[in-house]
Amino acid sequence: MDHLKEAALLLVGHGSSRWSSGHVVTGRLAEMIRRLGIFAEVRDCYWKEPPFLSLDLVSSKTVYVVPNFAGDGVFTRSLLPEKLGLTGPRTRIGERTVIYCQPVGCHPGIATLLERRALNLCASQGIDPGCVALLVIAHGSRSGQPGKTPVEVASALRSGGAFGEVVTAYIEQEPRVTDWPALVACDWVIAAPLLISEGMHAREDLPPLFGLTEPAGGPVSVAGRKTWLLPGIGRDPEVVSLILDQVKTSRST
Repeated sequence: MDHLKEAALLLVGHGSSRWSSGHVVTGRLAEMIRRLGIFAEVRDCYWKEPPFLSLDLVSSKTVYVVPNFAGDGVFTRSLLPEKLGLTGPRTRIGERTVIYCQPVGCHPGIATLLERRALNLCASQGIDPGCVALLVIAHGSRSGQPGKTPVEVASALRSGGAFGEVVTAYIEQEPRVTDWPALVACDWVIAAPLLISEGMHAREDLPPLFGLTEPAGGPVSVAGRKTWLLPGIGRDPEVVSLILDQVKTSRST
């Protein structure tokens, strides 16, 4: 990756105006990449909190922008590119070239990451994954039109055949995660949020649904089931390699 020695990476998180933890995951990932010494500059920035998304945060002539979002939606398709003045995957702005990469959550390795984390939990608890429901929780959209990412992730997990059930639920559309007991049949349930950061949804909305006060934990008995809640995928150091893969892929498109 010698060609990146003179380039900058902007890792864009959603951030939170309410939770100070909203930037922690993206900031940690940016620091891990910075320590690798691959790029001339690495900066994390956010939509809802400072440092706000801006090309002024870096000075390199080539800038890679990677949305640290869990999927492709209105933010990654429209709001972020518009804020930066981008017209496509590769935009010339003055003397700079800005390369807009696919969101981290669209990487095919996300399904593998979720599967590995759930299987590790099963192994540590001494339970058969074939008796477990893996509940993939995505944000969803108030418009009722889900992005393709959660559907594709769940499909890949089902194809793997490791779990008794793989069910998708959403925070802001049907089928809603609040109705999860009616969506799964297995007695053991692992809830796997398809969320990068640990802001409002991870810390405030999801834990009470699974008998918890923190964004991860278990086992807890809820609705006659034994449940676990996995942390957001952004905690996993493996996400660094997914971010770098999105940069690599953008160079060949």
